Amino acid sequence: MVEKNNGNANLKIEDGIRTHLDDGLKESALKFAAYLNANQMTPRLWFGPGFWIIPWENNNLFGIHLYGLNPNAAKNGWVFWFFSGDYSGEADEKLIKLVHDNVGYCVKCYGECESQGVDMAIFGREYTNMCYQFPVRIENPDDGTLEKIKGLAEFWKEIAPRSNGLHVH
Repeated sequence: MVEKNNGNANLKIEDGIRTHLDDGLKESALKFAAYLNANQMTPRLWFGPGFWIIPWENNNLFGIHLYGLNPNAAKNGWVFWFFSGDYSGEADEKLIKLVHDNVGYCVKCYGECESQGVDMAIFGREYTNMCYQFPVRIENPDDGTLEKIKGLAEFWKEIAPRSNGLHVH
């Protein structure tokens, strides 16, 4: 897949965080960006301003959207988008709860979406009308949730190579 970056390939997520996130989110977001950089998961600009992909080896683990970068946004914040994949097997109870608490139902975000919501199992729980691309979405995480997201990123390092989710490879 060719990723669009609107000529800003050198733009860093930290720049967007500093200039567009509210003060309540900024410090935690900068610490999380430093964690990503230190662990060979440096965010890359993805679809355009405000959209970042988190690469690892030959795969992508998740996306981050800084929605304060959109001049039409009602407020400033960020959301993590985790891809569709094999959410099964052994996992920490806190990780499973994080995922279950943040399932992403289909919102028909664009007219060209062919799936318009799919049924899927996530850690043993059946869901209907889920977003087929990003079934786990976490908005404006606090420090404790960011620690759990680190665990979810580690989980994704294991499942990404065999995921058939859009944008993973």
